[in-house]
Amino acid sequence: MSRIGELQLDIDKTAGNVVQLLVGKGKKIACAESCTGGLISAAITSVSGSSAVMDMSICTYAVSAKERFIGVPAAIIDKYGVVSAETAMAMAEGVRKTAGSDIGISVTGIAGPTGAEPGKPVGTVYIGLSVAGNTQARLVFTDPTLAKGENTREYIRKNTVLTALQWVAENI
Repeated sequence: MSRIGELQLDIDKTAGNVVQLLVGKGKKIACAESCTGGLISAAITSVSGSSAVMDMSICTYAVSAKERFIGVPAAIIDKYGVVSAETAMAMAEGVRKTAGSDIGISVTGIAGPTGAEPGKPVGTVYIGLSVAGNTQARLVFTDPTLAKGENTREYIRKNTVLTALQWVAENI
């Protein structure tokens, strides 16, 4: 099986676990995704019963969408950049508040193969998590060479989805 196929199996299993945990706790989740383009919410909603826990999902790929729809302050993006811990935290908190959810998860990063910036190579991704007003960010760097000849962009995106879902599961 390919590395991407193995990641997908782990994503499916973890998404099922997340839905089960959310249902058990009576919690709802909202997602704001950039470089993953909706893959986190797709993983969650692929699980039967997810309608009880999925509040909202938005793909805020453009800077203007981050600002307009989930309230990321332009000052944060101007100061720290789109791919930053601060932006990921603002996205997670913004989507949680906008949806009125218990949990907000967000992703912003560089899936490649282009788009690298000084100090932010391809594979640099920040995940934001907002739970009960406690908002954090985590840097996830996926080394593109780990794709071992497979589609690097897809590998980075799927690894990010798995990491985000695992982090949600740890914090439900």
